[in-house]
Amino acid sequence: MVKPEHAAFGLSLRPPFRPSAVHVNRRHLAVAALGLLGIVGVVTYAMRLFGAWGDRHAWAYPAAMMMVLLSSVATAPLLAFASRATRGYWGLPARRAAELFIIPSLLVYALLIPVLATLPPLQGRANLWFNFGGGAPFVPEALAMAVFLLTGLALLWVSAVPDVAPPPSELRLLPAWKRALYLNWSGTRRQWQALRAAIKVLGAFYLMLYVFVQMILSTDIGQSLLPGWRSGVFPVYCAVSGIQSGLAVTVITIALLKKYSALGRFIGDEQAVSIGKIMLGTTLMWIYNFWSDFMLVWYARLPGEVAAIQVLVAIVYKASFLVALFGMFLIPFVGLIFNPVRRRLMRLRWIAVSILVGLVFDRIRLFVPSMTSADPFGHYEGGPLPGPVWPNAVDVLFILGWIALVALAYLWAASRVPMLVGWEMREAALLRREAPFVRGHVLILGKPD
Repeated sequence: MVKPEHAAFGLSLRPPFRPSAVHVNRRHLAVAALGLLGIVGVVTYAMRLFGAWGDRHAWAYPAAMMMVLLSSVATAPLLAFASRATRGYWGLPARRAAELFIIPSLLVYALLIPVLATLPPLQGRANLWFNFGGGAPFVPEALAMAVFLLTGLALLWVSAVPDVAPPPSELRLLPAWKRALYLNWSGTRRQWQALRAAIKVLGAFYLMLYVFVQMILSTDIGQSLLPGWRSGVFPVYCAVSGIQSGLAVTVITIALLKKYSALGRFIGDEQAVSIGKIMLGTTLMWIYNFWSDFMLVWYARLPGEVAAIQVLVAIVYKASFLVALFGMFLIPFVGLIFNPVRRRLMRLRWIAVSILVGLVFDRIRLFVPSMTSADPFGHYEGGPLPGPVWPNAVDVLFILGWIALVALAYLWAASRVPMLVGWEMREAALLRREAPFVRGHVLILGKPD
């Protein structure tokens, strides 16, 4: 048995444990480097925004980066929902770390609007909307993404209120708008019941909206722009690989928190054991969805679908596919089937890094050829395949800059919101006990609900 950290057992209701936010030293070399790269990301974004608005080819790599962020940072909060839905105490130290990724997820919206503005009209090409009016695809996709992100913000704030709200004696002295912001929190029984119900409902809606947003964006920015590409599995593939990458982002975050923060004493290998199992499952789902899609093309041998596979997998973007295959399946699978890797957080983080590197190359091979397709209105009728479009220096700086912006946004959030869900950890400390049994120890769990 992998035991929880002893610091988690030492918590009590009186005095209440109130976790703190992470102190970020702005003068640290790493933070300064992130700031410099973040400025580069903003500059390259502005160059495209004011110099290449509406140019679909120029927004190819930003579109791929947008799908990387949607499939990693925006999916990390799902870990908090999953551990709550299954009453998994192992997820307690990782829940707030995962939920805080909702803040950098807001950057996805800054990329979404200009990318959607480059899409050609629906009439005359394959699309998901059946020539539906109402401003499709721009309006419904922008609205769906906005609702998705607002749901995430609501989930983060509702779960954080018991940790950030002042005592009732101080709350009464605040202006009315601040009291409303803190939900007039005084810790009554009815408020606790409403808070738990709200977290469950918001988490469920966040999951449903994530799947919906992945479906419409992967279709409109991906397969609808590349003639001959037809797949009913592709949206599921994007959603599942996104969950795999969201777990990887969370693993790296809690590993860094354990190593460099005082709050790391609450994080141990208990989290690695459970997250490692889920990562192994999503890794197997990655190859299952890919093979299910590939098998249909293999047997049907329709010229257009074969050409799409040659572009995305076999010939044109073969190098990107191989990196994605090794990063998202082969390396994680070989590593995660061994207990010494799957059950140790500091070893599991290297599997997580492999998954994220594979994700970047996977989204490049899937969305760059679609965004740079010469004729989205055409149908494949044979002929030479299009050549690959590799990133130039501006594209590379853009990708690095936006990765830095995500890190900076997360550090900003972590420096203002407690990194641990204190109220849940206090409760769990009362419901968990470690007792000797034969030659070892067992964990006794109490689950009143």
